[in-house]
Amino acid sequence: MTRIKQLGLLLILLLLAGGVFFNRVAIKGLILDWQKPELPKAIEYSVIASEAASLADEAKQSQNQDGIAEPVPSIPEGVAREFTPSMPEGLPRNDSIIPLEYNLDVPFQPQAPRADWNLPYQEACEEASLIMAGRFFSGRGLTVDEMDKSIKDLVEWERKRFGYYEDTTVAEVVSIAQEYFNLNASLDYDVSAENIKKHISQNKLVLVPAAGKILPNPYFKNGGPLYHMLVIRGYIQDKFITNDPGTKRGKEFVYKYNDLLNAVHAWPRETGGSKRDVSEAEMLQGEKVMIVVDKRN
Repeated sequence: MTRIKQLGLLLILLLLAGGVFFNRVAIKGLILDWQKPELPKAIEYSVIASEAASLADEAKQSQNQDGIAEPVPSIPEGVAREFTPSMPEGLPRNDSIIPLEYNLDVPFQPQAPRADWNLPYQEACEEASLIMAGRFFSGRGLTVDEMDKSIKDLVEWERKRFGYYEDTTVAEVVSIAQEYFNLNASLDYDVSAENIKKHISQNKLVLVPAAGKILPNPYFKNGGPLYHMLVIRGYIQDKFITNDPGTKRGKEFVYKYNDLLNAVHAWPRETGGSKRDVSEAEMLQGEKVMIVVDKRN
């Protein structure tokens, strides 16, 4: 812990001793904020798209100057999926090298944007994760009002498409990403830190289904949800950077690699729609799988 953080923590403890804080949740939040590691600067989607376009222009100019039509991979307007934007200082620009740290600027709002945890919001972690991903790839922000309306609209669409919106399976989440958000989405069963880091460094997002009861998030109530989903947006040396919609403090929430990987479990039944009779033990039998999401060309 740096000296500044040590002094800050000491100040908090002194204030606590003086009786300034009475709300235990606020106290816990302050302490956890001070303990949060320093994160790399988040990369905006506009930067990714701009650098991809510049790379395409350079390739075309090189072709014209040489007068020889050498095969150059076509890069569509927008972002090239395999293109890595500006690396952190000191790292070579090489797609075969995974940067030591990375952070995509994915907009955040919790699944209960107005702190209303009644239905449909308490069951909207998949919807919120997809909405955040969709906003990132479209280069747009996300307000409280927009998240609220987007969740309601998506829930209505899911009811027509699947007959329910609760506890959608990973295959159904892929379908939603493709059909509703017009994104590329696929299942990846190599649920490892290195594979996740590879996808993130290629400017893709990773959505993970999880057994929420074993996710070590101190802001969860009642031990956490039985089934949960969140967005992995980046990583540092030993932790994933996530947008966890299950709490208002979920923006850039960090989980240790093993803590998050151990909790990754898909919905254990062939269809969603109801948690009835699904136990914590059954939830832990769900497959290890993740959803890789990318902008469609």
